[in-house]
Amino acid sequence: SLKRDQAVVSTQSTGDHGIDSNCMWMLPVTLMSILGSDPSNSGIAMQYAPLLLLSLTFNFWFSHWEKYNTGVLYLPWMFDIAQLTVVGFFLLTGILTPAGLKTLFKDHLLPINTLFYIFIPVGFLAALILSVYNVYKSVQAGTHKQHTALGMMRPWVSYILLNLFLCSYTVFSEEAFLAHPRVWTIAYGFSFSALVCRLMVNQMCSTDCDTIDPSIPPLAIAWFLGVVVGIEPTIVMMVYSVFAMFAFFHLSYTVVNDICDHLNICCFLITRKRR
Repeated sequence: SLKRDQAVVSTQSTGDHGIDSNCMWMLPVTLMSILGSDPSNSGIAMQYAPLLLLSLTFNFWFSHWEKYNTGVLYLPWMFDIAQLTVVGFFLLTGILTPAGLKTLFKDHLLPINTLFYIFIPVGFLAALILSVYNVYKSVQAGTHKQHTALGMMRPWVSYILLNLFLCSYTVFSEEAFLAHPRVWTIAYGFSFSALVCRLMVNQMCSTDCDTIDPSIPPLAIAWFLGVVVGIEPTIVMMVYSVFAMFAFFHLSYTVVNDICDHLNICCFLITRKRR
């Protein structure tokens, strides 16, 4: 198995828990395609759609923050539950149609959008409690990797800045966001994945992460141009989305290629290269 072969553990971990985090932004998009954005018809108001993505990334980030501090990855089950939920909704929608699905929940339980508004804060709270508890146990056992409060909390600086810039964009440039919500979602997804990949590398190498991730300054410039300077926010976000995509692809290729060269292996083979 790949996980048993020490030669490919690094590439497997980078792909399984880092690069594939990019698929996270697709989950809210697929849910919105089923539910719609009309709150009066069990849809999720577009203004609250970022909360769906934020709730997923929050759980995902907390799990990797745990590993950064404990050396052990407690799997982000909320992410897996979200994927299973999407599959279930698609299956039920295929059988009942979107209108039938909404009627089923509304008549026998609660409107679907109300359920999501309940589960989002519950997910936040569950991730917070479990992660803090696991880190606390690691500190008590003396197995923690970071030995100062600043070192333990350093990964949160970039994550918080990422959310401040991108989520405030939806407030200050609401019309642009509502007109092109997928552009914002793609920008958020690729930017977040870049953070995760770099944190994964820090975890594997037992090195301290950057206080300000390299992806934050370009995002800050885009935010400043669109929100403060007043350049058309849609154009700014589109340009930044393209930049974030190429930056993520370049980072993914570079990291995997460097790991393979260092271990003298091929990316998709478990045997070593021949000299």
